[in-house]
Amino acid sequence: MISKALKSLWTILTTVTYTVVLGVPAMVSALVSRTGRLPFRFARPWAWLIMKTHRVILQVEGREKILKHRSYVFISNHASNLDPLAVARAIPQTLRFVGKRSLARIPVFGWACRLGRIIFIDRTDSEKAVETINKAVQDLRNGISAYFFAEGTRSVDGLLRPFKKGGVMLALKAHLPIVPITIVGGHRLLPKKSLHIKSGVMKVIVGDPIDVRGYSEADKDLLLERVRKVITANLERYEATFGRG
Repeated sequence: MISKALKSLWTILTTVTYTVVLGVPAMVSALVSRTGRLPFRFARPWAWLIMKTHRVILQVEGREKILKHRSYVFISNHASNLDPLAVARAIPQTLRFVGKRSLARIPVFGWACRLGRIIFIDRTDSEKAVETINKAVQDLRNGISAYFFAEGTRSVDGLLRPFKKGGVMLALKAHLPIVPITIVGGHRLLPKKSLHIKSGVMKVIVGDPIDVRGYSEADKDLLLERVRKVITANLERYEATFGRG
């Protein structure tokens, strides 16, 4: 029987290999891509290779609700490092993920993400974080969309945590529809602090776009709660089948 240590080593080796093989051309392509679309194209085969290698099956529900060339602000739950891979494959838009600044320091991966215009937020400096988000607004057009993991970090136990308001605020500033995204199954396959990707099924559920016209910044809590209710309902609906998060 294969030990847990060997399984973790296999996950690390395959992930690093795919990251180097696809990360290098992604970085080169970023030098000639003004929009960041070209380097993001490498994200989908990278995600597919990792999930295929570890026999992670992806199911997508509701993709027809979003238009490929329309920009949105996607907001979702987050309980696994598999989540970004799943949504990169599930959503047709070029995504500007919003992540913590420390990720930018990871060799190759961080460089590729920076050149691909991933939005890195300094959580220790709220004023600077707001400034970064404000600058990102101008890039969100013609299908280029922002993606927020609303909890800010992965849930350790798969349970939904309080949502941060950054995604809602960006949607209001950019006048873009918010799309609630529910990710189920990832926590069971790769929980936080685990290095071994288990085989199994993940599901990405695309919610109905929420038109932010008619909302103001004073309504941000109401809007955020509306998004959270959609995600909570989907998690409860599929938890018995896929597990938490």
